[in-house]
Amino acid sequence: MRTISVHLDDASAARLDNLCQTLGLSQSEVVQVGLALLQRQPASPAALAERLGLIGCFSSGDPGGGSTSQAQNHSAVLRQKLGQQQQQQ
Repeated sequence: MRTISVHLDDASAARLDNLCQTLGLSQSEVVQVGLALLQRQPASPAALAERLGLIGCFSSGDPGGGSTSQAQNHSAVLRQKLGQQQQQQ
């Protein structure tokens, strides 16, 4: 078996301690379980970004004062841009 060292910030160390106490597992066991869970997740960057809530989480400023998410409303934004292009021609 191999030993590694991991540097954690205070918040991460506290989360690890809480997990150990809650689950009744050692730090090594919590890390091993975490690795196994991560390995079962979708491997593509897009799937990971979607699972983490990164897709559509950024809003682009709307000159009218509201905010829109171009990632979530990409179809509407694309239709609007194409309509504007056709009107200009």
